[in-house]
Amino acid sequence: SYTDQANQDWGHHEITFGLTGHKGGWREAGTDWQAYRLNDPIRAFVTTPHAGKLGKQFSLLKVSNPRVRVFAVKKSEISDEMVLRLVELDGKPASDVRVSFAGPITAAREINAQELPVEGAPAVSLNGGAIVTSLKGYEPKTFAFKLGAASAAVPAVTSQPAALTYDTAIATNDDTQTPAGGFDGKGDAYPAEMLPTELAYEGVNFTLGKAATGTPNAVTAKGQSITLPAGKFNRVYVLAASSNGDQAAVLKVGNQTANLTVQDWGGFLGQWDTRLWKSQVPPVDWASSAHNQKWPPADLRAAERSEPSPRYPEDYTGLREGFIKPANVAWYSSHHHTATGLNQPYAYSYIFAYELDVPAGATTLTLPNNPNVRVLAVSTANVAPEVTPAVPLFDKLRNTSMPTAIEQASNQ
Repeated sequence: SYTDQANQDWGHHEITFGLTGHKGGWREAGTDWQAYRLNDPIRAFVTTPHAGKLGKQFSLLKVSNPRVRVFAVKKSEISDEMVLRLVELDGKPASDVRVSFAGPITAAREINAQELPVEGAPAVSLNGGAIVTSLKGYEPKTFAFKLGAASAAVPAVTSQPAALTYDTAIATNDDTQTPAGGFDGKGDAYPAEMLPTELAYEGVNFTLGKAATGTPNAVTAKGQSITLPAGKFNRVYVLAASSNGDQAAVLKVGNQTANLTVQDWGGFLGQWDTRLWKSQVPPVDWASSAHNQKWPPADLRAAERSEPSPRYPEDYTGLREGFIKPANVAWYSSHHHTATGLNQPYAYSYIFAYELDVPAGATTLTLPNNPNVRVLAVSTANVAPEVTPAVPLFDKLRNTSMPTAIEQASNQ
């Protein structure tokens, strides 16, 4: 009776598999590690030549037992600690497992998967700045820990916000009608109560304009030149987003040109191939429904009555190709405001960060001549030599082969 059970696997799939020969069982051969390496291969990064203190080889994390796997290393959700999660792989006890980091561990305690203390857990043993623990067969363990001082450090980022002359109001307060335009020219706008006046991104500090109904807090790009702050810097960062879809934009730092795609302020940042049907359920106006306290929304009730969910091959018309947008997100909100000031949930809004090299002697940033682009902040920064991935760190969806609707239906 669940509609998608009839067609949830229709569409484009990508499957990677490998074969490896070995003696003995999978535990002795470590074929599980071969699979982990296949799914999560080593990624190479490149940078410009520069002096370093760490030598030719350096490890952020070491585990003494190859049959103990690290599930996660992450920032704690509820404290200023880091979190380490381990599991034994073979179903056999593992004793005296030593876990060390690039810097010494100064404190550690056992927690559960919710990052809450484990009642009655013994004190965590620390030896030479490393955690020493034992695990039962297939047992997971989680630790919260703190690191001591690092043996080397990247120089701190220094930054200076640029002064902007705002000319467009792109945020509104709750329950306040947009006086004109908004972000997209249709009245939709950022939620003013969510936008900060100070924002940090990768160590670079930005000053944003005051967000309020009718108060300009962005620059509409019309080819203006912005004077960059005086001082020593090698990067300029631009916080921006666009209306009416992703927009091609040409910026200039001094006389150096950069071609960018400024991404749309809303929508999805990525999505797999989407199935298309002859009859489409109309979008639901969640904001009006929530405001009027009607549930389920009238347009959803009408859709359920008049639009039977398609489930047969003849209703299938094809796929809308998947996509991933690459720009870095500097700020995000779970909703935006409608022209009448209502919260439209599930209609995400973003600000993206764009980083540009600064040639020697450059004193100005020239914005693109594209009024669909909104610039919220600009900062210059002096940063360490850039480290970039040699291969993409995300799926670019370039292997998609889009079959016709007839081919797809006949294949089922």
